[in-house]
Amino acid sequence: MKENAYNRYITESSGWLHAGRSALVERLLGFFMTPKSPAPDILEIGAGVGQNVPALRKFGTVDVLEIDEKGLAALRERRDVREVIDQGIPCPLARTYDIICAFDVIEHIEDDRGALQWIAQNLKPGGLFLATVPAHQWFFTQHDVALGHHRRYTQKTFRSIIPEEFELLADSHFNTTLFPLAIAARVAWVLKNRLRPPADENKQPVPGKGMLSRLLLSIFMWEIGGTSPRTSRPFGLSYYACMRKKT
Repeated sequence: MKENAYNRYITESSGWLHAGRSALVERLLGFFMTPKSPAPDILEIGAGVGQNVPALRKFGTVDVLEIDEKGLAALRERRDVREVIDQGIPCPLARTYDIICAFDVIEHIEDDRGALQWIAQNLKPGGLFLATVPAHQWFFTQHDVALGHHRRYTQKTFRSIIPEEFELLADSHFNTTLFPLAIAARVAWVLKNRLRPPADENKQPVPGKGMLSRLLLSIFMWEIGGTSPRTSRPFGLSYYACMRKKT
């Protein structure tokens, strides 16, 4: 990821888009988690600055894996994280996990099939893997280049890389209601950059605060409230998949 894009990502980590995604993660895990004692071991891959940790912490003990120095500095300051792993995948881990999460991470990895295979190897039998990725390759722009994406996905293309060790429990596109607005905003941003090329490559900005941000979050939360394991939206800004490792 470009440094200036990561700086913007950090600035936006408390904004409506990340807040909504954390709420979606919490809702999805709630459908498939059963009470356990002791608390399940959870690993978040590519944890950023820890914006998803509070949601994950409601389900168990959280370890995080991150390679960016700014992200690592923020994660090491958090009291709700057990272990900070400063390596990229594949890497050796001290334990296997009950839940592994990768939120907008797999698209950054050139060998995405290998990444999912590594995740399967580090999950306990019966463990859950939850992933989100950006959707639709035709929507790939300079925004993705600045973020270090190799690709975007559809339901079909993501399903094609799932290892046989996994049983797919639920998957769907999401952020569907706002997708037409996202398309319009992306087109306007691309055209603006073509007319007046910026000095540095960067990601498309996301509204962080104010009335617009609150409105976007309320629309996203309305969509999340209607999400269940049976949800199947044919398009959207992003895609999620929840799967269980076969026993």
